[in-house]
Amino acid sequence: MKADPKTTSGRAFVRSLNILLKFARLYGYEHARTIEQLQIAWQELRTAIPLGTEAGLLLGATNSQLLLDGVPLEGSPAEKQFAQLLSAAGLASIQFFSSVTEEEIGRFARAFPTGKSKPAELALQLKSALAGAQGIRINEICFVATDSRLKESSIAAQLASASLGGEQEQVREWLNDPKKLLELIAAAQGSKGPGGSGAGNANAAADGSAASATGATTTTGCGLGGEADGVFLGLRGGTGPQWKGAGHAAAPTEDEVLGILGALTNFGRIGAGQAGPGGGVGPARLQQQMAEMPDQSQDLLRQALASLVAKAPNAKVDESVIVQLAEHLAIRFALERFERGEVKVNAVRQMLDRMNQEIENLRKILGAHEDKMTDAGILAESHREILDRQFWAEVPDSGKRAVLLSEEAWCIPPRNVQSYVGELIKHGEIAEAVSILQNYAACADSEEAEARKKTAAGLSEMAELYAKADPKLLGEALRHLGLRLSIEQDAELQALVNAAFVRLSQEAATSHCFPAMQQALDLIAGVETQRPGIARSLRGKMGIEERVPEFVDEALKARHVAAGLTNVLKLLPQTTMEQLSVRFNRCSLRDDSEHVANLAADLGEEGVQYLRSTVRGGPIAEAVEMAGLLSRLDPESVMVFLPGRMKDFPRTSQDRIVRQISASGAARRCHILLELLDHVDPLVTPLVIDEIGVAADREALGKLLTIADGDLPTGGGPYLRVKAVEALGRINAPESISTLKRIAESKKVFGWLHPQELRIAALQALEKLDPEWVREFLPKSGIEKEEYTLAPLDVPVTSKFVRQRRHTRVRLKKAVRAICTNLKEGCSLEIKTASLTGGVATLSRHLTPGTQVQLRFQIGMRNFHVTALMRDSRAQDMAFEIVDMDLDERGKYRRLLAGNLSASSNNQTAAENDLVPVPAGLVGSK
Repeated sequence: MKADPKTTSGRAFVRSLNILLKFARLYGYEHARTIEQLQIAWQELRTAIPLGTEAGLLLGATNSQLLLDGVPLEGSPAEKQFAQLLSAAGLASIQFFSSVTEEEIGRFARAFPTGKSKPAELALQLKSALAGAQGIRINEICFVATDSRLKESSIAAQLASASLGGEQEQVREWLNDPKKLLELIAAAQGSKGPGGSGAGNANAAADGSAASATGATTTTGCGLGGEADGVFLGLRGGTGPQWKGAGHAAAPTEDEVLGILGALTNFGRIGAGQAGPGGGVGPARLQQQMAEMPDQSQDLLRQALASLVAKAPNAKVDESVIVQLAEHLAIRFALERFERGEVKVNAVRQMLDRMNQEIENLRKILGAHEDKMTDAGILAESHREILDRQFWAEVPDSGKRAVLLSEEAWCIPPRNVQSYVGELIKHGEIAEAVSILQNYAACADSEEAEARKKTAAGLSEMAELYAKADPKLLGEALRHLGLRLSIEQDAELQALVNAAFVRLSQEAATSHCFPAMQQALDLIAGVETQRPGIARSLRGKMGIEERVPEFVDEALKARHVAAGLTNVLKLLPQTTMEQLSVRFNRCSLRDDSEHVANLAADLGEEGVQYLRSTVRGGPIAEAVEMAGLLSRLDPESVMVFLPGRMKDFPRTSQDRIVRQISASGAARRCHILLELLDHVDPLVTPLVIDEIGVAADREALGKLLTIADGDLPTGGGPYLRVKAVEALGRINAPESISTLKRIAESKKVFGWLHPQELRIAALQALEKLDPEWVREFLPKSGIEKEEYTLAPLDVPVTSKFVRQRRHTRVRLKKAVRAICTNLKEGCSLEIKTASLTGGVATLSRHLTPGTQVQLRFQIGMRNFHVTALMRDSRAQDMAFEIVDMDLDERGKYRRLLAGNLSASSNNQTAAENDLVPVPAGLVGSK
């Protein structure tokens, strides 16, 4: 199968882009080499997506794997690092449209940093550089649909930096110990006097034990779809404390939580020594900041800290406490609002992003830590991914199940779906896992464009999971995507759907899910009627056709063909028939060739029609390969189409076709060979006559008797009469007795009328038809006993091999030397084994199989000549087959072989039993 030009050019573009970015880091963007490489990358991109084409080019990244239109690229370590960079920056894919300009490519390349930088900043730099660009679109990894203005780094990752910088050890110690922070809050509340909120809990908090705080905490919870008045920080069945302070029956507002996050940001500045002029440092400054917080905010912060302590009361002091606190507040607030039904799952992302904006200033602090990780070659997990993952981990199972079975399942990141479904499969809850995956795939039919976009990207990422859970799911997912292939109008969405369809098809082929492959091929056939260009592009990427050889081997090896495999092969008649033809021609056993022919017949009329069209007018090489199988499936077509084309075929092709038809086992192969007899090269005619005799069909009697009597085909010589008489002996028809006797006993004035070789052949044929007459005639025939040896071998009708040896092969006591006299460059043969129709020799130089050679045998003072064709190579030797020789010289050759044969009776036994199977597609001497 030919490679897709778009895919080839796309791969070249990805390589050039990688080289361009490497040059930019080494030399800068103004260097001549960088400018030249930019030109190369642009030209290769334009080749992949020419101006005016409908389809674009989708470059995706998942972990360390680059994807080109959904097809994984086997890249170098540098390309894997490039994929990791895109993933860490939160970029799912980059879409290039045919309208892209050279100036936009330049802006795109220059957006990549040449020095140290944070991966999270890459998305912002690309968006800034490509503002207003029409030919390139950046697709970010988002939890839900969100306003692009709100895509910032996460709270968790930013606040992590507050615990990494600064030298104020005491302040850092307070910020990194939840119990000390509880004491700080209690002190701040106690400083307000008895009227302050939470004063009754100050002493308990100061004791450093959140779990024993009297009257402040209870252990109740609310779950998804539960009570509408659920309390903040609650989870169904959770062990974390719940806040039910007096006067605060209502849940906190978003503004209150944002205020707490702002205060934590200030704590981080103090801990890092960035409080500003006059701001002060140390615990006193922290106490002042805490006292300035509203009472309810202090209560919320205290409850969050108490929850952390309750989860791990004996945990060691950890520098990430302030990070955990911020995550705890942001995620639990979003979770409780989600549980109460105040926001839907597709609004959680926006809410978390708004909280993230309040701690923008902490990015400078976080940057020091990220720079260290970048210098070490570590790509840190993006801020958005941290919040997404931790939010999902906090959702109770009932909530997860409810969301994944709802119409909003597409909002959940694929990695979270994979994790949850993987656990279900691990615990044997297969039905539940299947229901969730079915519902997720159904989101591809959503009326919302964003839902279809996210679903397509998710299905690409979860292809292996669909195959693992239940292979039937692949077919369902492909059906949903296939319906969108023909009707999707948005170019970006079309590219994502195409990539998902390709990925699922590849997974179906890899996992040998034949019903899903059939579904994919049926859908592509439907798309071809409306969008033929897209269908052709997808068909080349699906990975099904390139696996046909593997599928054919599986079908031939198995006693029972896997369900759906035959239907898949029917949908790919051209590729399948090409593979079956090759295997049919290579078969050496009759049972194997029967099995291949039966499988080809099961593929139906469309497959046979492809064979007919190829033999009728296809390229010569392909027609030659398929003639044998077609003669088995539809011999009438071969008789109609092949004779007229044979005269235009080279001699080697004619020779191969004759052998394949003979080995096919077709019921009418004799008739086909008779039709070809007058259209082949004179050097191939002896082979045709020989194969007609092996077929042993009485239909050939008339033609063979005519040739035996001397009416030869054009270009034929006396050697053909010997071959015709031998064929008559194999047919064993009484009608030929009179002709054979006339040849054997006819005389002229001095001697016999016919050459001795022809008379020997006639007597050997008569020995099967009238042995009594032969015994009486032989003593007066003038034929010596030694000359009468080496009769043609009987070909068993029930032989398990598709081809059999036709003459006894003799191992020579001493190698016979022969010299090629018709070649420009000399060549000699050392013949060690031979028969009346050929032999095996060691050559002084290699000759191409099919080469015609004139051989001069040197045996002492005697020389004789033969015309032969070189056959297949066997280890260090090559076989040759005699196609013409003078009959008197054939007598000399016979006596040479008979002399070696009579030297040992053991040699004769070994020679006569030396039947070696020869594949139909290979040519060798007999």
